[in-house]
Amino acid sequence: MHKNFDVIKAKAYPIGVSFCEEGMRVSAVCGSSVSGGSDEAGMILYDRGHRNGIRIPFPEGSGVGAVRSMLLKGYQNRECSYLFYCGEQIWQDPYCRRLADPYRYGARRKSLPRCAVLDETYDWEGDDTLRYPYEDVILYALHVRGFTRHRTSGVAHRGTYLGLTEKIPYLKELGITSLLLMPAYEFDEIMDADPARALPGTSADAAAAPYRVNYWGYQKGLYYMPKSGYADGRDAVTEFKDMVRKLHKSGIEVLMQFYFPPEITQAQMLDIIRYWVLEYHIDGFHLMGVDLSIDAFTRDPLLCETKILTSQHYEPDGADYMAQTRRLGWLNDGFLYDMRKALKGDDNMAGQLFSHVRDSRPETGTVNYIAKWDGMRLADVVAYDRKHNEANGEDNQDGTDYNCSWNCGVEGKSRRKSIQELRLRQMKNALSLVFLSQGTPLLYSGDEFGNTQEGNNNPYCQDNAVAWIKWNHTESGKELFEYTKMLIGLRRSHPVLHGREPLKGMDYLSCGYPDISCHGREAWRPDLSPASRSVGIMYCGQYGKIGGQRDDTFLYVGINLHWNAYYFGLPQLPRGKEWALYASSDPRDGAEGRRSGVQEQAEPLQEIYVAPRTIAVYVSRDSAVKAAPERDRARRK
Repeated sequence: MHKNFDVIKAKAYPIGVSFCEEGMRVSAVCGSSVSGGSDEAGMILYDRGHRNGIRIPFPEGSGVGAVRSMLLKGYQNRECSYLFYCGEQIWQDPYCRRLADPYRYGARRKSLPRCAVLDETYDWEGDDTLRYPYEDVILYALHVRGFTRHRTSGVAHRGTYLGLTEKIPYLKELGITSLLLMPAYEFDEIMDADPARALPGTSADAAAAPYRVNYWGYQKGLYYMPKSGYADGRDAVTEFKDMVRKLHKSGIEVLMQFYFPPEITQAQMLDIIRYWVLEYHIDGFHLMGVDLSIDAFTRDPLLCETKILTSQHYEPDGADYMAQTRRLGWLNDGFLYDMRKALKGDDNMAGQLFSHVRDSRPETGTVNYIAKWDGMRLADVVAYDRKHNEANGEDNQDGTDYNCSWNCGVEGKSRRKSIQELRLRQMKNALSLVFLSQGTPLLYSGDEFGNTQEGNNNPYCQDNAVAWIKWNHTESGKELFEYTKMLIGLRRSHPVLHGREPLKGMDYLSCGYPDISCHGREAWRPDLSPASRSVGIMYCGQYGKIGGQRDDTFLYVGINLHWNAYYFGLPQLPRGKEWALYASSDPRDGAEGRRSGVQEQAEPLQEIYVAPRTIAVYVSRDSAVKAAPERDRARRK
């Protein structure tokens, strides 16, 4: 018996520490993996009366399997903190919801941070999760710290949840509907303290100690709480919830990445994911790990309206909740590699390109990207033939060697205007392939204005300007940003570019046109041979309704990834319609339509010239050219 409370047996579940009417309820897993064979286990309790901590062992006979539990009857000090012990080993509660002594990101811990009990009262102001269907999503992936940590970010709270919320107007201007956060649960970023492995250019926050950090965070952690190092103050829980609430108010979903090593059971994963949905209003998750059982998530009733992203191939059946609501999303690495190969002009890619453009699935979302969190940034895909990871301290042996990149003639930075123009055009082409394809487009933060990692394709340990978003590039990358914004706006305003049902390549409406068709030098006669690098793709507007009131317009995408120019024959449009240039990745085409609508022309277009390594977009419009009387008579005959 203690001075202010009694220790008695309690129910084993739920695992964790919480307050109830009778006192503090404690339950912990004390298996052989942490006990080292010792039978003595319990809680180390810290409060005003026990500043150095008092050990409170679990009562005899309180165990069920590896779980031990107790009730501190009469104890109601909500300001306390705690750790667990088994013999001489001390560890944090993996089920805790808050840290009592948060630390600055990158600071070396002098002692193990203590756990605290979460006060779950928070005013969400009526907020709820958002539920955008995959076909309407514009997904934007980012690292919470790296997104605003650079000195040029222009926010008051750099590298934090608050800093991210300061960028909401930017995200809205770009047209983003959904964010995917790299690991933002609590994890220990410090990897080692070997002075010989200290990295040059370490951030000012971590400069006091010679060690490396796991900047990405793909590791085991305290999965029930947001990362305290990304908070501006001491209350990461409230700051994270404020961020989610403000993003939701702006119409932006929040998805999170979770990495689970093999020792985390499926039951634990489900409990963690459910908690973030209920407690933090998270809209979806990208689950990462080895051989995860996707079945368990697709069949969980509580998660039936929650997006689940995975890289694993999975074919849901009709009994799955996810199949019924189309909440499962497949991250399509095949799109990344095939489109990069097509972009640089490899053989045998024309057919693959067309296949990816039209690919979508009725039961699951297909997420397409040409650059993501691991691997090269988009600007580096067109500037480097090889990875340059020397700064990671691993003799450039880390990171994939399979990048499918092309440096456009010069490795790394170049002042040659022709190289700079070609790289800009190639980045525009890459983004065009992403946003003009079916499926869900994913854009990695900074790629919209050409942010670079200087050829590093694996900056997992680079908490510095290598991996951070350099916002001073927004001025030099303004043309690319405007082009990206145009593509997103074009996609969102044309249902034929983002339908839910897979495109069949057939005229199932009996309107005279298939939903999607492929073309070449002559309309309706594509060249998909191994040597072809040019494909014309037409979307028929009659297969996409705008607001349920009228048909969408026709769109023609002339894709010429050859080093020579190419002429495309345009399909004839319905009577009274004509083709007009809307946008081009080559500014020499005079495609002012990307700002004002469409380009004026003297005669109806029957064929188009597309410059080398260029993608041009044409749209249908009411004919502005009056036919001569003799031509009218000829048509009537």
